[in-house]
Amino acid sequence: MRKFYTLLVVAMTAIAARATDYKVPVTVIVNGVTSEQTGDFTVVENDGLYDITLKNFILQSEDGPMGVGNVELKGIVPYKDGDATLLVATDEVKITDGDDPNVPVWMAGMLPPVPVELRGKIVGDQLRCYLDINLMESLGQMIQVAIGSGYQLPNPSFEAWHASAEEYVEPNGWHSFESATGDLALAAGHHVEKSKDAHSGAASARIFSSSIFGIIANGTMTTGRMNAGAMSAIDPANNAYLDMSKTDVDGNGDPFYVPLCSRPDSVALWVKFKQGTPNSEHPYATVSAVITDGTYYQDPEDKDYTNVVAKAKDNKIAATDGKWVRISAPFDYTKNAVDPKAVLVTVSTNADPGQGSGEDEVLVDDIAFIYNANVTSLKIKGQDVPGFSPDKMTYEMELNEVIKAEDIEVTVEGKCPHVVKGVQAMGDYYLCAVYAIGGDMSTVSAYAISVKSSAAGIRNLQSATNQPAAYFTLDGRQTKTLVPGRIYIRRQADGTVTKIRP
Repeated sequence: MRKFYTLLVVAMTAIAARATDYKVPVTVIVNGVTSEQTGDFTVVENDGLYDITLKNFILQSEDGPMGVGNVELKGIVPYKDGDATLLVATDEVKITDGDDPNVPVWMAGMLPPVPVELRGKIVGDQLRCYLDINLMESLGQMIQVAIGSGYQLPNPSFEAWHASAEEYVEPNGWHSFESATGDLALAAGHHVEKSKDAHSGAASARIFSSSIFGIIANGTMTTGRMNAGAMSAIDPANNAYLDMSKTDVDGNGDPFYVPLCSRPDSVALWVKFKQGTPNSEHPYATVSAVITDGTYYQDPEDKDYTNVVAKAKDNKIAATDGKWVRISAPFDYTKNAVDPKAVLVTVSTNADPGQGSGEDEVLVDDIAFIYNANVTSLKIKGQDVPGFSPDKMTYEMELNEVIKAEDIEVTVEGKCPHVVKGVQAMGDYYLCAVYAIGGDMSTVSAYAISVKSSAAGIRNLQSATNQPAAYFTLDGRQTKTLVPGRIYIRRQADGTVTKIRP
């Protein structure tokens, strides 16, 4: 068995190999541009270690799809955090040819071993992983692959569209009056279209209002479904709604709701907003996001709903003077005893129903849920790590005591962050590692603390004197080969630790 050195060792019971195959949504981000596909992901558990494989990975490009191949990492030590099994690894990976008969050529044979970083978790039967694949040397691209659903919105960059009604289109995963229900659905009009004016990629969603006989119809887009049920704009029969019990599907075959199984801290998006005729009494566009248990919910509400997990809203989006502006709204969590299962996101050209002007428009792009994992303090054995700052990675301190992982105290801001802690005795020092990972696994902060301790020397009699420097990857593996461009932790014989990028 290949031997791994890790700072984050956990006790696991040896069991027979067990493989789980996932056919899951895959979101690929290349230089900030997002595309979506379905992928095959295999997780094999063997004697307490995990092997993971992304099979038949295809990279979308301007020239069409390119077959990359199979990306596999082996011997990953799992870490438990509550009911989640976390998989964190960094390795040099030799990508191999895939076996999809529809792909004529695989690039794997032309690629050298590439650096791959993994952050993943398994909760029950739910899988969520991020793979950062560094193809800078071969293709000049840094590729981020998000695997699994239930943490972000589909089609967040509005690149993919489907036919909705007549000659109209709607963005995949999103809907407007083109697919509305209600007695007045046929008269609701057309209020969303694809725009080439994009914050990133090739497209954004343009939402626009209209005016009929002086009556303003706000442009609105939602992840649920629109209902046009009354002539009066302020009547709650005009709403956006979700109901996971419904079996209706849109022109792309998707339901009129978006599953969400997590608890983000905020929602962020890029907008470009203008009013055709400025209205000083009603000058704002709006965005809202409501997390529910998946049963019926509508916005605006027609009653008090007890199935709401959290709400986020910005109803003061001012005109942006022709510029793209990032908007962010925090979630306010209720005390309702319900679990998150779906989210209803709605964007409208005006915060007030039936207001604004008939020529208002708001362009939307790059929408995302934000999962915080901000470390605000680090303590070991009750003592503050000297000079701690969230943006500083390496530290040194002295404590003449035995140190275990549970002696590291980490304070983290965020609704559902994951924290991994580990300790390794090396000569007269303990090397402590801390990882704070966002709930959707997209971001990670890593810290290394070298603690001088006579207790470490008693447990590990090998002297640190005159030893060469030791190098570790960010997931705690000791390595002798340093790859240019990657980040490592270097521990000198005297216990000094530094971050380096060769």
